[in-house]
Amino acid sequence: MKTKLIALNVLLAAGIAAIAWQVNLSWKQAAAERQANLNVRTRPVTVVPAVPLPKPEGATPAQYAQVAEKNLFSSDRNPTVVIEVEKKDPPKPMPPLPVVYGVMGLPSGAKAIMSEKPGQQNRSVHAGETIGEFKVLALDTQNIKFEWNGKEISKRIDELVDRSNPQSGGGAGNNFGPAAPPPSQSQSIAAPQKPIEPNLDPKLGISLTETTRACRPGDTTAAGTVADGFRKILTPSPFGTVCRWSK
Repeated sequence: MKTKLIALNVLLAAGIAAIAWQVNLSWKQAAAERQANLNVRTRPVTVVPAVPLPKPEGATPAQYAQVAEKNLFSSDRNPTVVIEVEKKDPPKPMPPLPVVYGVMGLPSGAKAIMSEKPGQQNRSVHAGETIGEFKVLALDTQNIKFEWNGKEISKRIDELVDRSNPQSGGGAGNNFGPAAPPPSQSQSIAAPQKPIEPNLDPKLGISLTETTRACRPGDTTAAGTVADGFRKILTPSPFGTVCRWSK
């Protein structure tokens, strides 16, 4: 028993000695390396001076134009503003004015024989009535006023006389027919006038009513003449003598 204890003690002593020798050797190596590092000379290092970076340019709105044009969340976005111009229809052209075949001044007011266009059926028109697209606002033996599309048009009767018919003459007279033109200054006022010869073949004018016909231009038959069942009547008025045929 004692022999085993002595042998164990010897082994422990040998192990402790080996460990001490190994620690001593490691310490010496570490000291040598430390001494070697302390004695090494450092070499100077050349330092390259730093080059400053270029300054960035300022931002301009034009660089961000595509941001507005190519919006990922709104593909239909467009910076171009479209101004819609309201389309206006061209103004309606005014149709030709009605034509006049004669004017008759009556106590109840002036009446004019008119048609919408030359060659069409004519009828009697007084102030307040409409012929074609025109409304007659005012009418007398010399002037007429129309209304068309909110506008007033004033004309002289002789400007509207239908001159396509040779019998229509050059102007509206007071006897429901064209009046003769006034004498020029070159004519002598004192010159004797040729007497008017009676018309031996009287002809009636256009129909005013069922029982009244107008006198034709240049009708020189005397008052009371009977033709085709109508009697010629001449009535004085403030505007002159009114001529008509009465059934």
